[in-house]
Amino acid sequence: MGFAEDSLHSYITRDLQKKFLPAQGWKIEKDPVWDGVLFNYQVSQRQRGKMVRYLVDVIIAKKITQTKAAELKEKKKLLGEMGIDIVGVILFVPTGADTTAVPDDVEVMELKVLKIADDDILWWRKHPLH
Repeated sequence: MGFAEDSLHSYITRDLQKKFLPAQGWKIEKDPVWDGVLFNYQVSQRQRGKMVRYLVDVIIAKKITQTKAAELKEKKKLLGEMGIDIVGVILFVPTGADTTAVPDDVEVMELKVLKIADDDILWWRKHPLH
C-alpha cells in the first residue's frame, strides 16, 4: 500500500506546529528548493535579523536505508556549501521504522498515524484531525 506525502501533509504540519509554535513566529513552508536541492518542508523563524531554519524530510518506509541516510546527509552538505544556514534536520518516519542508519545529527520524529505491523506499513488512525 502506497502513502502519498500529500495525504500526510495535515498530520506532518500538525506535528511541526506542536514543536515550532506559529504564535512564536515559526513558519512552515512545503517543498522548499535551493538550486535543485529539495526538502519536503522548511520550518523557519527570523531571530535577531538572522534566519533560523530546520529542514524536514519524510520517508515512508519500514527501514531507512544507508542510501537514503546518505542522500539526506548529502543534501544538508550541499546547502551548507551554498551558504544556507541550517540549525537542524528532522526526518519523519512511520512509528516503529528502523532508523539505525539515520545520522545522529538528524532528529527522527515518528508519524503517529502510520505504524509498522506485520512487516507492513499501516494507517494507525483513520479519524479527522478536529
